[in-house]
Amino acid sequence: MLWRQLLRPLGVAGPTVPRSMNDRSVEVAVLGPVEVRGREHGFRRSAALELVVYLAFHRRGVRNTEWPLAIWPDRAVAASTVHSTVSDARRSLGRGADGADHLSRGPRLHLGSAVTTDADRFAGLASSDDPRSLNRALELVRGPLFAGLRHGDWSVVEGTQAALESMIVETARRAVEGHLGLGRLLDAERAARAALTGCPYDERLYRLLLQVTAAMGNRVGLRRTMAELVTRAADWPLGPRCPGRECRHESRQDLLDPETLSFYRELCEWEPAPKGSRARL
Repeated sequence: MLWRQLLRPLGVAGPTVPRSMNDRSVEVAVLGPVEVRGREHGFRRSAALELVVYLAFHRRGVRNTEWPLAIWPDRAVAASTVHSTVSDARRSLGRGADGADHLSRGPRLHLGSAVTTDADRFAGLASSDDPRSLNRALELVRGPLFAGLRHGDWSVVEGTQAALESMIVETARRAVEGHLGLGRLLDAERAARAALTGCPYDERLYRLLLQVTAAMGNRVGLRRTMAELVTRAADWPLGPRCPGRECRHESRQDLLDPETLSFYRELCEWEPAPKGSRARL
């Protein structure tokens, strides 16, 4: 399964049995603004939160001489800072139902098995072939991944963020295709929109949304979706490739992948579908 290929190298467990928060489990949520749910206390140090997130994606553990390089990549920190950060993270997470600390002690840190991530939960739902289960997975996406971390460059450098984005896009593709095959057009649109919440600059998702809009027979919506994509491309964090931000989207083709443009033109060639039926795709 795709989720296994993407997540196992990252140390993410994959599908897990849902737990009640009454068993003192903790969930590290990164599919949007970062949250740590079920912790016993708030974090006094922002670095302690970042350490917990880092360890959540390094399940085999990390030495105390290694993880500070990810949290503070631009400077060396004193041993006292490392120690106080670990202590704050351990205090904040608290203990599991068995009385053991959620965060281990010693020179090599790792999180206990009761600490999971929303990526684990996503993977569990995404392992299903039921399009409705895939939509429930996509509903876990709350915004751009790892949002709010002060030093989250490690998630990009190590490929963690890209792997999660690929999992979201692939899940959206399966959901859209499944719903379209069953004639559930609104569910297909929800799937594509939910995925865009976490991956707002991914053209693959916009191609899915264009496909759904065309299936609805909504020619106006098709053009509106394309305009939305071009506007998003112009706001890409690395900067637009076309300086003419005021021109119409038809004249800004260098902003987009040629595959997207070709797909859009192909969809525009089809006649709109009668109301209540699918367009010819």
